[in-house]
Amino acid sequence: MRKRQRGMTAIGAILVLLVLGSIGFGVIQLVPVYLENMRIVQVMNQVKADLEGQNATVTDIRKALGRRVNIEDLRDVNHRKDFVVSRSGGGYKVQIEYERRKAYFGNIYLLAEFDHTVEIIK
Repeated sequence: MRKRQRGMTAIGAILVLLVLGSIGFGVIQLVPVYLENMRIVQVMNQVKADLEGQNATVTDIRKALGRRVNIEDLRDVNHRKDFVVSRSGGGYKVQIEYERRKAYFGNIYLLAEFDHTVEIIK
């Protein structure tokens, strides 16, 4: 009678661990990027909540963004260069479009692109 073998070989187990390890390493690299993104979205929403209906000017919006960026300690975000404030209908549109690269292995990088917009009505 023939016996059937069950289970995984040592090479198979090593390959599975390598795949899971590389995925885990990528997740560890990207978690801080997405946490920063959530803080940027929070800054934009707080500025919108503070200034909506207040007849704010571009200067007011930029000052509020600067304060919030400093409070949240967003070191990779420059509130003067990264945020674009433009007229839109009955108010202003605040937009940020940026990307973050994280080294993965050698010359291979993980890239995350973000684009957020809020509209502040006068």
